[in-house]
Amino acid sequence: MPKIVADMHIPPAFRRWGARLALAMAIAIAIGYVPGQVVRRDPRAAKLEAQLAELAAEAREVAGRNAALRREIAALRTDVTAIEDRARADLGMVYPDEIVLRLPEEPEPQELAPPPPASQGAP
Repeated sequence: MPKIVADMHIPPAFRRWGARLALAMAIAIAIGYVPGQVVRRDPRAAKLEAQLAELAAEAREVAGRNAALRREIAALRTDVTAIEDRARADLGMVYPDEIVLRLPEEPEPQELAPPPPASQGAP
């Protein structure tokens, strides 16, 4: 009796190409998906980076002010002219033979305001 073999056999070449096609599709999806996820930024990270830049600018400003204060402190310790200028400005000190003139400050010009509206119905 002859053996009956079912014709369910898939040729090896078709199997190989199917596996290659599936692998190629997986690689194509990975190539398309992964860079998009890497490039996409989290809004919280962008907000934190903006805060970081703002704080860095503030730190540079404070460092500049600190450097100016250090220079002023060094000048007040060694420079007689700086000490004299500070005493004149802050304490109002003058030499005994100097004459001090104090002038009143000029008032700031005020804007002309429109006259108030007349009240209606007032007897």
